[in-house]
Amino acid sequence: MQKKSLFYYGINLIVTVFLALLFGGVLGAMGGNELFSGLIITMGVQLAPLISFCIYKKKYNPEKHYTCDFNIWSLAAIIIPVVLIVSSSLILSLTDVKFIPTEYKGFLFAAAIITTAIGCTAEELGWRGCLLPIFEEKHSKLTSALYTGLLWGAWHFFKISSIGITGYFLFIPSIIVFSIIMSYIFNKSNRSIVNMSIFHCFINFSTIIMLYERECIQFYIILFIISLIFLAILYIKDYSFWRKEML
Repeated sequence: MQKKSLFYYGINLIVTVFLALLFGGVLGAMGGNELFSGLIITMGVQLAPLISFCIYKKKYNPEKHYTCDFNIWSLAAIIIPVVLIVSSSLILSLTDVKFIPTEYKGFLFAAAIITTAIGCTAEELGWRGCLLPIFEEKHSKLTSALYTGLLWGAWHFFKISSIGITGYFLFIPSIIVFSIIMSYIFNKSNRSIVNMSIFHCFINFSTIIMLYERECIQFYIILFIISLIFLAILYIKDYSFWRKEML
């Protein structure tokens, strides 16, 4: 792994742990609604990729490799993650893991929208705005998306406390597939970081609604299979683009 990516990811891990301890410690001491505190802590941790991007820019002064375009792919950035999460959730409901209505309602739902939008935008400026272009300096767009997805997925190590080590290692392949799908949309949409933020937001929105108290090993197996099938369809339908731009 090249020096620049190691620098960015190393700083990111340090900042992530610091923010988790900071937000978790302060809100833990304050008490209050656990769901609301969880939203704020999550958002706080999601600032780490953006802060790391700022530190990286200070050191390396990279060129800007993204736009802020809204276009037809913005709609795809909403529909695709919703379809993948909802369809996987519905299949999960056919097992013994039944649907549980979310408790994020009213004020909590509004707070979830705001914190998710802020957090996902901060993340995407780090992952697709900084780390992906670093890998693209030496690798194809597809390989770069794979590496970015691997590090993005591994970065969610706090999930081990909720879904266990097995769930965590099943979560990462799903994120890698998501990263490749997102990279495809990114490049089709004039490298719009706005579309990446939208896509990421609707992953999280769908999870909050459809997977409340249900993130588990079975879900990530189903999500990986569904996402991989969708990725294969994208590849077949737009083979010329993949061959020309991504490989």
